[in-house]
Amino acid sequence: MSEFIHDGIVYESVTKNELKEESFEKIKDGEICEYRLHLDFGKAIYPERYSLIWEEDQIDMIGFWSSKSHFDKNLTPDWNMRREESRTASGMPVISIYSKSNLNRITIALSDPANSTVLSAGVVEENGKLRFKIDLFPDMSPIMSEYTVAVRVDKRNIPFYDSVKSVRGWWTELGYNICYAPESAKLPMYSAWYSYHQEIDVEAIIKECEIAKKLGMDTVIVDDGWQTEDNSRGYAYCGDWKISKKKIPDMKDFVDRIHAIGMKFVIWFSVPFVGFMSENYERFKGKYLRHRNHINASVLDPRYKEVRDFLVDVYCDYVKEYGWDGLKLDFIDSFIPEECSSKDYENMDCVSVEEGVNKLLSEASSRLKALNPDFMIEFRQSYVGPVVTKYGNFFRVTDCPNDALANRIGALNLRISMGNAVVHSDMLMWNKKDTLESVGYQLLSILFTVPQISVRFDNITEEQKKLLKHFLSFWREHRNAILDGEIKVYDAEANYSMAKSKKDGETVSVLYQSVVYNADSDCANYVFNSTGNNGIYVETEKASKYELYDICGEKQSEGEIPAGVSKLNVDNCGYAKIV
Repeated sequence: MSEFIHDGIVYESVTKNELKEESFEKIKDGEICEYRLHLDFGKAIYPERYSLIWEEDQIDMIGFWSSKSHFDKNLTPDWNMRREESRTASGMPVISIYSKSNLNRITIALSDPANSTVLSAGVVEENGKLRFKIDLFPDMSPIMSEYTVAVRVDKRNIPFYDSVKSVRGWWTELGYNICYAPESAKLPMYSAWYSYHQEIDVEAIIKECEIAKKLGMDTVIVDDGWQTEDNSRGYAYCGDWKISKKKIPDMKDFVDRIHAIGMKFVIWFSVPFVGFMSENYERFKGKYLRHRNHINASVLDPRYKEVRDFLVDVYCDYVKEYGWDGLKLDFIDSFIPEECSSKDYENMDCVSVEEGVNKLLSEASSRLKALNPDFMIEFRQSYVGPVVTKYGNFFRVTDCPNDALANRIGALNLRISMGNAVVHSDMLMWNKKDTLESVGYQLLSILFTVPQISVRFDNITEEQKKLLKHFLSFWREHRNAILDGEIKVYDAEANYSMAKSKKDGETVSVLYQSVVYNADSDCANYVFNSTGNNGIYVETEKASKYELYDICGEKQSEGEIPAGVSKLNVDNCGYAKIV
């Protein structure tokens, strides 16, 4: 164990590795400090876990934020620490501790988002301090003789989300740029997953797209099922990637007909899985990282060039043949080494799984975008970190069907942590018998993302269809402020009571709980009521004009309110325009 002291704080390291040299030096001082941790192992080894531990006084600290902190953001004891695990294709190495007033108290980030790391925090019962822990090499690690990482500690008294946003900027400075996104990635999409699952029907999906286009959607995503005639879910038949002729007799005709409607065509692949029932399963024996019996598939090992070439060739050959406009590349967070992973290093061109994943994504991205510079690649939570944002160009909230709260939390977590990367909602679906307001809650939960919709239009009411058309029309009209504006979130420990985004003379906001809305005096305010009750309270600096609209955008009334706090009788899921 070693000790390093900076500004009166003792940093302790714990490791079983034999170290030739170890240093932890401050390289930048101020409200944002940076430290450089350097480890010299003296020879090439597979390092074991290395931990750096320290404590900070727990003063005005109420919650823990990370990209994966969904419903639980409370601080836990140090024997059950909150943690953020990250690696190339999962999570991001940043955590933020915030106050009741949503202010940053300490945000910690690492310069290495590629290798496996864990950031943790927990309350020390004995002294009322918060213990922090950085774990390096928690899993099977690449061989190395030296390792250096920068640790960024931000204690500025600013909104915690601004501190998190600044980490994304720091990663950009380190070379983790955000991939170019074409206009088509920034427009609403129709997904056939929740609406059709594996029961793909070309004629039915074309009819859905004809309606979807009129409602305001510009791309269709065809999901799992196109490559198999089996509809029992699972991934037993993945890996051959042969088009099911029973489901899609003529893929080129299918794509051409979608293009004729005026929509783009994106299709799904489960990147790492080769199913037990596939013809290719025997071909790749010895080149699997792990076996997942519960889904009837194994996970390919990207350290083999043959594996990467196979996958990328499949994607590119199909894109050239059928004119697909994008790929939904799924499950890349499953590339995790285990003890059963191959040790045949002589036949690999890299021995690090993370490096292999990076090579795979880089090769796929560069070759696909060489075919079409506007080619779209979708990734989803949890593969949203600064490595994969170099390759994908839109990022979806993780699966949360018919769950407005989970969609809201996932959407806002991504918006505050991913810079100008394009964030999409999880696909929206609902029960036809549900209330119009319940559908409204779902739509408003994802207002600050690009909407994905996945319902059968003949299985929703005309009233629900009218609401959807109004929502997408409003979203498109105000997209500049909604998607590209400066976003703010409130009350993280309450799973966000409000969010607002502002740009070019417009502020678009949603109240998710009954809080007072402080209107921006220098622009038009569009304030949606998603509180579950009629009526909202607004505070204005001066007398202001207002207009009230119902859930489907029909104007209800107009008037003027004085400076101060006023109640506006905004319908549940309706909105007010305040100028």
